[in-house]
Amino acid sequence: MASTGGEVDARRYPTVLAAAFVVAQVADALTALVVSRELNPIIGAVPPVVSILLKVALICFVLAVVRIVAPQRPTLARVVLVVGIVAGVVGTISNTDLTPFRP
Repeated sequence: MASTGGEVDARRYPTVLAAAFVVAQVADALTALVVSRELNPIIGAVPPVVSILLKVALICFVLAVVRIVAPQRPTLARVVLVVGIVAGVVGTISNTDLTPFRP
């Protein structure tokens, strides 16, 4: 069954969620590079190149886990992606002037 108009086919949800996860995590990584003090102690303690490599490794690991889990547990795979999206958005906000957290 093809999607029509503004509808998103249910089979495409994991792809859409995976793309949103990657965007949220990349936004968190990029905003972390421009702040004077990163709230994440691991990312704040390492050089910027290492922090980017760690973020890329995290993204690849989560996407691999989702790819493995999705055939048997599609709901769990979606939950993992949604949690990752929320974490990326919260991380991005914590790296901006919008953050309620101040060191």
